[in-house]
Amino acid sequence: MRSIETTELKEERQKKKARLISALLLLMLLGSVAGYAFLSQGDTAAPAAPPAQNGQFTTDYQGTQLAFTSPPSSVTAIQAPYVTINQYAGKPLYIVSDSEAITYEISSTLGRYVARWQPACYGNCTEDLPSKDCTENLIVWNQSDENKISQQDSCVFIDGDIRAVDAFLYKVFGIQ
Repeated sequence: MRSIETTELKEERQKKKARLISALLLLMLLGSVAGYAFLSQGDTAAPAAPPAQNGQFTTDYQGTQLAFTSPPSSVTAIQAPYVTINQYAGKPLYIVSDSEAITYEISSTLGRYVARWQPACYGNCTEDLPSKDCTENLIVWNQSDENKISQQDSCVFIDGDIRAVDAFLYKVFGIQ
């Protein structure tokens, strides 16, 4: 025969179970964070130059394959400001470009690490796009005969062709 329990005893037993489950979940959470911290320490080295595959140059960056149009050797003369993926990770990215190829090159690499990306306008906007300034992560590409890259606050201005874009992306990912 079961003994009759008071509501206080039932509530006390439920509280003990809840505390035990909470403690176990907290230990699992702390253990997984600590494990990730120890296991990811080896990923800080810059990746090696990507090998060529089908006209594209690919590399592995923290377990993700990145593809570029230009080989690293073709962009070494293009100077890029010091930027890292940490400046873009988890934040919105806006891209100003009238070239689908340029937009694809930027969005297919950085797009994996940003919160979201979208086309935008810089300055006066004649299209139905949001107008952005240098207070947000903005990459502005302009067709030019000279490849150059400059930075002003959170804006990166890329003038030139796809090689200038790839020089910037190689810099962001620390690829030499």
